Amino acid sequence: MRKERIPELELLRGLAILGVIMVHATSAAVVRVHDSPMLGVYVFLNTFALFCVPAFIFLTGFVLFYNYYDKPLTLGMLRNFYWKRLTQLLIPYIVISAGYELLGHMANHRAWNPGAMLSLFWQHLLSGKAYTHLYYVIITIQLYVLFPLLLLLFQRLKMSVRLAVPLGLIIQWGFYLLNRNVLHVASKGSWSLSYFTPFLIGAFFGMCYPVFKRWFGSGEEAGNGGESGRRRTIWTVVMTALWLAVTAAFIWMYYELRSGGVVIKGYWYEAGYSAFTVLTTLALMKLCGFLYRKGPQWIVSALTDLGALSFGIYLVHPLILYVYRKFPPGSAQPLIYHSWIAGGYVVALGGSIVILLAAYRLLGWSWILFGPVPARFGRQAKQSGVQSAA
Repeated sequence: MRKERIPELELLRGLAILGVIMVHATSAAVVRVHDSPMLGVYVFLNTFALFCVPAFIFLTGFVLFYNYYDKPLTLGMLRNFYWKRLTQLLIPYIVISAGYELLGHMANHRAWNPGAMLSLFWQHLLSGKAYTHLYYVIITIQLYVLFPLLLLLFQRLKMSVRLAVPLGLIIQWGFYLLNRNVLHVASKGSWSLSYFTPFLIGAFFGMCYPVFKRWFGSGEEAGNGGESGRRRTIWTVVMTALWLAVTAAFIWMYYELRSGGVVIKGYWYEAGYSAFTVLTTLALMKLCGFLYRKGPQWIVSALTDLGALSFGIYLVHPLILYVYRKFPPGSAQPLIYHSWIAGGYVVALGGSIVILLAAYRLLGWSWILFGPVPARFGRQAKQSGVQSAA
């Protein structure tokens, strides 16, 4: 049976990629404007946007378990599953990593020693460090490797779906404590275990889609009549208040960090990051349900298109920012500097979209660089558009 399409997921994906670009576009400003009254603005924008990667991981868990939970776990299914991931994720990751590795090699003026270059590239490829943003792709690859084991746990071994969220919390915090006290892995953010809470929350909703529809106002199940509607309203108010409180506390912690204020223990950042990103992802998922049903069509269409382009935008936008930052403003006037920072966001987003649309329409092999071509942006879409216009 064909699965029901869930358009709200694409809207969340669109919001998440906007968050990714915000983090990277403001990363330099939060370090450099210590004495400026704009520091608070940059800290807010940069810190709030940190929901982006956990949101993508939530979506990964949701989509995987939504599509495969009720399918038999067979060798044929696994073969098809990993073949898709090889062509849609692994090959683009290797190719784009090689490009960023060469960029880093030239930018840092390293010696052209083929043996040393290949050895370093291999290390960076395994850790997602060919460029600063590629850790997310290596996390996704790790989740794909672990997915059949988790599917076996819930499907064949009949583990209760309700235990998915507690299991995610136990794995994530168990890894954090083990690393803090024993392993001391420097780049724990490149390990998927650091994100198991949003991943298995997504898995829970993917396996319990009717619950998702009730919670996030997607479809007829979200009606507000009767006692269940009142309970849902109370629950929404309570969760909104909790989300706002956690968000305020998390942003305050980062403001104190950036401004040299109160010294806060590291585990509070970990707890704050986990709570903030999970609650923000769920809050934005609720917003996406509302937007899809009642929001302006142009916003829905724009976020849907961004969601479809999100993987390619994720891969290419740091290159555009790198080139953009080679041309800093010639004046130290605050207004000019802040405009330049804002311009970086616009150029990174707009430039990525232009590059992707051109590649999708003109290059039959663009999937090697940017992953699968969204149906509505590919060469066939262009041809059908020309035919319909004629």
